[in-house]
Amino acid sequence: MRRMSIPDVVRRVLVVALLAAAAACGGGESGSAPGGDGTPPPLGAPISRTEGTAIAGATGWTWIPFDDAFCTDAVRQPSGAYQFGTSTTGLALSWGSPASTELVVFLQGGGACWDFFTCGGAPDLVPKTASSGPFGPEEFARDIYEKYPRSWVRRENLPDALRDATIAFVPYCTGDVHSGDAVATYASPLAGRPSITWQHVGHANVLAFLKRLGATFPAATRLVVSGSSAGGFGSLSNYPAVRRYWPDAKGYLIDDSGPPLAGDAIPASSREAWYARWGMGASLDGFCPECRADLSQGLREIAERYPDDRLALLSHLQDLTIRGFFGTFTLVPTPALTPMPADRFEAGLRSLGATVMDPATANARYFFTAGEQHPTLEDPTVVTTPPPGLEPWLELMLSDSASWESETD
Repeated sequence: MRRMSIPDVVRRVLVVALLAAAAACGGGESGSAPGGDGTPPPLGAPISRTEGTAIAGATGWTWIPFDDAFCTDAVRQPSGAYQFGTSTTGLALSWGSPASTELVVFLQGGGACWDFFTCGGAPDLVPKTASSGPFGPEEFARDIYEKYPRSWVRRENLPDALRDATIAFVPYCTGDVHSGDAVATYASPLAGRPSITWQHVGHANVLAFLKRLGATFPAATRLVVSGSSAGGFGSLSNYPAVRRYWPDAKGYLIDDSGPPLAGDAIPASSREAWYARWGMGASLDGFCPECRADLSQGLREIAERYPDDRLALLSHLQDLTIRGFFGTFTLVPTPALTPMPADRFEAGLRSLGATVMDPATANARYFFTAGEQHPTLEDPTVVTTPPPGLEPWLELMLSDSASWESETD
């Protein structure tokens, strides 16, 4: 098919490189505000230990289906094009000790999109960069449990401080870094190609999961919220919503490879597209209206609101995947990705640590390791620099050690 003229608005689009590891708007119920009005968060039915089905091929994991959590499905057809649709998803749970009051909420990583091309409208020209569904127990067993044997999805890999915790794994199939509550239709700028529709409802899904998790663990005393790549960004944007359910728990936030660089280090055009396409204000506006101009303010606001919580940011200093996220993609004369320059990304990352995290609270720390890899929690044991290495560093954090300090190569 002959390529037609493409409007300027899509000639330069920011693109996410799809994480190979663990990376029109509709409103939804707001749950991102940290309960400042004093109202209790909404609750659903508790999840019993006998509910759901054991996940074949994933020892110790149970699948809990939800009829109010959704994926955008993208199924490749023989022609090479995607057939788009919508399906429901759910939670994967690994139950801890019955006596434990510790909960780990881990958000899956993956790629994102916010235009016709990166959302899969013309895969023969530009590969789809967003993670899509369907996502159910089979996908969890094959794409998560089997694929990442050294990650926290294997209970034997949990830090000692979390050995008895229940793990709730939040799937990612919405293309919005778990931060949106919108349905977007992307019209095709190319003749003969249909428009595509995405359910950018990652934040709305988190709220649906929280209603039942909150009812299941009403007396949680230790809460760990974490995620890699898209899940790292999502752990930040959803943290106040999660804390609203357990305001009295000891809280730990571990953002792996989702750095909210300050100001226009993340280009303004990218942020504007996220808010416009994903409805990202659903997760951020309630606690961080300043994030529209500077996403790092979300991290600063979290540190101020929860001064007793421990906050960690993990990253490779020249992470190529996230540099792609913050880079540019040109379609003409030929498709080409230009990641953010490595030195610019590293400078922005170091500045985020020194000017946002260090002054914000005595309980915020970062662990920056050399290299272009992505992310770090696939196998913490292989991230050995800076000393003491990532695995013992996380143990210091989660055991409330006074020796826990920021480290960087």
